[in-house]
Amino acid sequence: MTLAHVHLLVNHFPILGTLFIMALFIIALVFRSTLMQKVSLWFLVVIALLTAVAYATGDKAEAAVQGLPGISEQIIHLHANVARIGLILMFITGVIALWGAVFYRKHHKLPRLLLITVLIVLLLNTALFAYVGFLGGQIHHQEIRSAIEYGPALRKLL
Repeated sequence: MTLAHVHLLVNHFPILGTLFIMALFIIALVFRSTLMQKVSLWFLVVIALLTAVAYATGDKAEAAVQGLPGISEQIIHLHANVARIGLILMFITGVIALWGAVFYRKHHKLPRLLLITVLIVLLLNTALFAYVGFLGGQIHHQEIRSAIEYGPALRKLL
């Protein structure tokens, strides 16, 4: 197994993981379950680590598909640049989650500011990783590529 294989295996965790954790966290908020809130924080730490693995193996995945017919260099670079933003945001999220999980491990209730902050960054991460996954899928799957060229705003990310 190569690092390109690792990338293809691990890259789904940030996408699906943030979606799952967001659902779990919202349920925890609705039912005011501090235990589920703390479990969500620990899951976020794990997803942040897996995000780093997915990003670190991205170059090897890029090298594996370069030169293949139908592969778009433009989409690869856009995917990599948006993924970098996702990595940074997930790193921040992971630090907040780790801090909250460790600092408040013996408390019976998490502070409202922490809960609101985690919810906001989770929403941002979920949306951003959905877009990263969308772009990643378009690298090799021509059948899902948009017929419309990417606009000037997206070209700046290249």
